Amino acid sequence: MVHAEAPTQTTFTALLETRVEACRTKDIGLLMSLYSPDIVYYDIILPHQFVGADAVRSNFLRWFAEYEGDIGLETHDLSVTVDGDVAFAHMLHADSGTRRGGQDMEVWLRATVCARRIDDRWQIIHEHVSFPINPGDWSAVVDAPAEAG
Repeated sequence: MVHAEAPTQTTFTALLETRVEACRTKDIGLLMSLYSPDIVYYDIILPHQFVGADAVRSNFLRWFAEYEGDIGLETHDLSVTVDGDVAFAHMLHADSGTRRGGQDMEVWLRATVCARRIDDRWQIIHEHVSFPINPGDWSAVVDAPAEAG
């Protein structure tokens, strides 16, 4: 689902695609070029909140180091909304690959990305990554989502 003018939406969607590709290939320079210096990032790992480009960069480098090679990252159910100089998207990501120690693993997570156009360039100003939980035991649900019924 997409709500925006075509050129603006296309530019923001290209930023999201570049974000995923930079994550897949662990290109920290390209990835960080997409983020505002004042980024606020919520993650599934402690301390849960990372503020500023330096903190977010360190967190991405930690994540990259968990994998022996490239990261499998697929986007599903992307929804984009753009209005003027503000845009947001929410999606599901399948995150897979061989972890350090040789364990092949896939987890599903939710992501929300918010951006602002500054000097005619989109910059990510907020990102939130999370797992849904099982309310019965408060455990994270990391399997592929059930089909909507």
